[in-house]
Amino acid sequence: MTFLHYQLVIFVSVLCLTRIHRKLGIVAALVWTLWSLATLQWPGYIAIQIFTAWASWYGTWCFLKQKGHAGNASKTGKEAPYRTRRTTTKNHLVQERDHDAERTHALKTAKKELMIVSGWLSDRVINDQFCGLLESALERGVNVHIAYGASDRDGQHRLSDTAIKALKRLKETGDHSRKGRLTIVQRPTHEKCLVVDNRYAIVGSFNWLANAHYRDRETSLKVHQRRVVGELMASCKGGYTRSMEMYGRG
Repeated sequence: MTFLHYQLVIFVSVLCLTRIHRKLGIVAALVWTLWSLATLQWPGYIAIQIFTAWASWYGTWCFLKQKGHAGNASKTGKEAPYRTRRTTTKNHLVQERDHDAERTHALKTAKKELMIVSGWLSDRVINDQFCGLLESALERGVNVHIAYGASDRDGQHRLSDTAIKALKRLKETGDHSRKGRLTIVQRPTHEKCLVVDNRYAIVGSFNWLANAHYRDRETSLKVHQRRVVGELMASCKGGYTRSMEMYGRG
C-alpha cells in the first residue's frame, strides 16, 4: 500500500468514526498519530500523516456541528409562527384583508364590550355574516358600541342608500337582543378603531363598517397595552354626538 493510500484510509476511518461519535474520531486520530510515530522514519511523512488524521477529525466534526445548527434553525423557523400565534401579545401591523379576519375575530371573541368606529356604514360590510356574528355577540351579553358619521363640506353626514340599509340591519339585529346592548352613535368622526374589551385595540386607515373592496392600501396597528386600550375606549365613547340610539336589554 502506497503512502497516498494510507492517507485515504486514515481519512475514511477517522471520518466514519467521528460521524458515529466525536470521541471515537479522537481515538482514531490518536491511534493513527501513534502508529505514524512508531512506523515511519522520515519526519515529513510523519508530519503529513499526523496532519491528515487530525484534519480529518476536525473537518468532519465542524461539518457535523454546522449541519446540526442548520437543522435546529430550520425546525425552530417552522415552529415559531405557531408559537407566535398562540402566545404573543406584542404590538404588530394589520394589513389589507387581515382586517376582515380581525373584525370577525373581535365579534366572535369579545366577552364584555366591543367598540367599532368607522367613518361610514355600508350594507356590503354589514351583511348577513356580520349581523349573524353581531347577534351572537349580543346574545353572549357583549355590549357593542358602533360610531360613525364622517362630515362632508357642510359639517353634516348624509346617509347613502347603502348606509341606510346597513343602519336598518343594525337596528333590527339590536332589537332582537335579550342580553347585550347595541349602541349606535352618529357623531363627527373620521376615526377607524376597533377596541375589544380591555384586551387590545386596532387603529389605522381601515373603515371597519364600510370598506369591502380594498381599492387602496390599508394598514392599522394592533396594540395590547391596557392603559392605551382603556384610553382609546374612553375617547371613542366621549365627545359630541349628533344622535345616539340603544337597542336590546343589556
